Formats: sequence, structure tokens, C-alpha cells
Amino acid sequence: MMRGFLKSQFDKFGRQYDYDTGYMKEVADLDAGGAMKLGMMAPFTSHRFGIGAAPYFAAKVTAARWADCGSCLRLAIAMAVEAGLARADLAAMLTGQKNVPEDMALAARYAQAVIDNGPELTEIIAECERRWGRSGIAGLSAATVSGLVYPLFKRGLGYGNVCEPVIAALEAETRHVPAELMNG
Repeated sequence: MMRGFLKSQFDKFGRQYDYDTGYMKEVADLDAGGAMKLGMMAPFTSHRFGIGAAPYFAAKVTAARWADCGSCLRLAIAMAVEAGLARADLAAMLTGQKNVPEDMALAARYAQAVIDNGPELTEIIAECERRWGRSGIAGLSAATVSGLVYPLFKRGLGYGNVCEPVIAALEAETRHVPAELMNG
């Protein structure tokens, strides 16, 4: 009964975001309790701790990009757009353009520094804390973890799919150039 419920919830999520939840359903088949715990991570990792959508999703998208799972990056972008972020701002951030909103650029730098354990991390944390407070740091940290945990878990199960041209398609969409031309 629990397996069926979990799988139906995973299917609902998959339909909402056009996302393949096959790995989640396999976990439900393997261990319903484990699948329930997997599903319970989402409420924590999606909690923003009072930080705005733009910095939260900038950190999440940056982490998902680093994890190199095309469908997970598409999912993070879809969630960001659903939360009100402009696709053009996301495309600018992902392609290293200069016209990224300041909050998004700082949050992306934060996520990258956390992932890299870069020497600039302490300075970036201090800058983020001045801007968003200590609770904002918790929101950025949750966003970064969220962008990593599912792609890495998925890849560990053998469901990795790094070949989707997500960034090229996003750029094409925001410039109104057909994606087929971008992917040659």
C-alpha cells in the first residue's frame, strides 16, 4: 500500500515537471521506508529560510549544473521559472553573461564556492550574511544541497543522463532561436 502511494506521488511530481521519476519508483520498490525518507528530503531542501526565490534558485540551479545531470538541471530551471524567475536571467547566469541580477550572481558564487570549498568561501558567506542574514545562509545552503543530492543519488543508482543540451536550449529559447539550430 505504501509503495503504491509513494509511486503515485512520484508519478504526479514527474507529470507536473516532465521529469523521469523512474529512480524514485525503483527505490519505492526496493524499500518503501527508504523511498518515504527520500520524499521527505524535499520539504527541507525546498525550505528557503526566508530568502527570496531569485537567490535560492540561483544557488540550486548552480549546484544542479555542477552535478551535470541534464534532467535535474531542467527540473531546477522549471521550478525557478514557476517561482517567478525570468528564463533570460537564468540563461545569463548559466552562460556567464554580465547582465545577471546582483542577488542571483552572489548566490551562484556562493553555491560554487561551497561546492569547490574555495578559498573565497568565508568572504562570500560574510557578504551573503550581510545581505540576507544568517537565515539566508541556511536557505542558500539548503538550495545548494538540493541541487546536488538528487542528481548524485540518481547517478549512483545508474540513472545518470548528462547529454541533454539544457543550457543551449535555454539560450535559444531566450533569444528566440530554434533549439535545433543551437544543437546542430
